[in-house]
Amino acid sequence: MHYHRERWEREKDETIKFDIYEAEGVQYYILVYPNDLKAKVYSLNNGKYIKVSDFTHEVLILDDLDGELSLDFARVFKKFRK
Repeated sequence: MHYHRERWEREKDETIKFDIYEAEGVQYYILVYPNDLKAKVYSLNNGKYIKVSDFTHEVLILDDLDGELSLDFARVFKKFRK
């Protein structure tokens, strides 16, 4: 049962929410997969999300917002690493 719910949540994040956020003009969409120790980052370009990259331990800096945002994925995933 847990597997099916996790799979449904993942599919919802990758399709339904992805499409909604894109249509609403949300500048960045970040999918975090703690079990895979990976994050997928998308940026809105001409109304469509373009994949920036996959992140595992890198630092993502978004400085084109009202302020600067820095995400250190090594720290994000630290507690999930075994």
